[in-house]
Amino acid sequence: MAPQATPTASLTPLQQGLLLSQQAYAQPPIAPTGLALTLVISILIFTVLSTVVVALRIYVRAWMGKSAGTWGWEDTFITLGYGSFLSSAIFAIEACYYGLGSHDSKLNMLLMIRCAEYAMYSNVLYGFSMPFIKASVVFTLNRITTNKWHRWGLYAMLFVASIMSIIGILATLLYCHPVPAYWNPLLGTCGDFMIVVRIGYAWTAVGIVTDWTCAILPYFIVRNLQMSSRQKMIVMLVLGLGALASTATIVRAPYLKYYLATEDRLYWSGYITLWCLLESGIALIAACLPALRILVRKYIDSSKNRSGNKSNGYAAESGTGRSHNRNPSTQLDNLTASGKTTVVGGKWKRLEDENSSSRNIIQEHTIYIETESLSDNDKHSFTQ
Repeated sequence: MAPQATPTASLTPLQQGLLLSQQAYAQPPIAPTGLALTLVISILIFTVLSTVVVALRIYVRAWMGKSAGTWGWEDTFITLGYGSFLSSAIFAIEACYYGLGSHDSKLNMLLMIRCAEYAMYSNVLYGFSMPFIKASVVFTLNRITTNKWHRWGLYAMLFVASIMSIIGILATLLYCHPVPAYWNPLLGTCGDFMIVVRIGYAWTAVGIVTDWTCAILPYFIVRNLQMSSRQKMIVMLVLGLGALASTATIVRAPYLKYYLATEDRLYWSGYITLWCLLESGIALIAACLPALRILVRKYIDSSKNRSGNKSNGYAAESGTGRSHNRNPSTQLDNLTASGKTTVVGGKWKRLEDENSSSRNIIQEHTIYIETESLSDNDKHSFTQ
């Protein structure tokens, strides 16, 4: 229902604005179609995926590692980032039901007011989510680096990204006075929107640089660690997935000019919101994957143990008629008659701690010693 012109003719602009707000909140939503529907589906998909991944991370760090106290600042930051992302996604979906991603021909002034309000909430919360997510990545990388220059570089990158986000959030909130004038101009006054647009471009540029910093720096951190080339490559790929989030930022950049559009502004704003939330969702998932390595490793080890138990059971059953010793796995039963020291087993073992930045490798040998002059009671097994 459009606002009535006759009864509001004698009202002040502020009174007209309040009346317009009442009418806007009484406006029923519309069914999203086209871009708006795509936005709703995409946001829901990434919300579900990020929720599952963050829940698994919390399970690994807070439950599986509770005895070792593995919960760290990176886990706190990722939880805060997820909360901000989820809130931003909810407001974005709500905005889609009032015109975000829809053409002006399908909307009226009341729908536009409701849409602008929810879209602003979504953008502000997005501004909070990215610094939290990047803080989680920075603290994760600092766990595995001992180079002070790498550490200070990461902290400097996080500081710049956080300051830029704060500037962007303040520019949005202070653009109009009071804040509700942002979606209902009759309630107050607004400044030069071009300033907000320029800050948006600067914010995007800083986001691209910091995302690629988080994606490239793991190479320089991991390359000198004591681990196999295959493991190094896996760690680099997992930690470098943040580059995908930067791709969403790059795709979003050309749409910022539509903030100044006079027609179909909410339609083009739908693309901006879409890529903002895709950036947050991808960054959340990428930031959680390193913490889930222990879960994957546990599953693989469990599968190997099941396979090994089956093989050992078959071997024991097939060899029962050949051995008279009830404990055929005893090391002394396999000694040779040569009377010489022999190394019959050796393997590399990796000492790895999810909380530690150091990686130590030792070599373990099992050594058997036998001499013909020794009795059975004097035979020994040594482990070096």
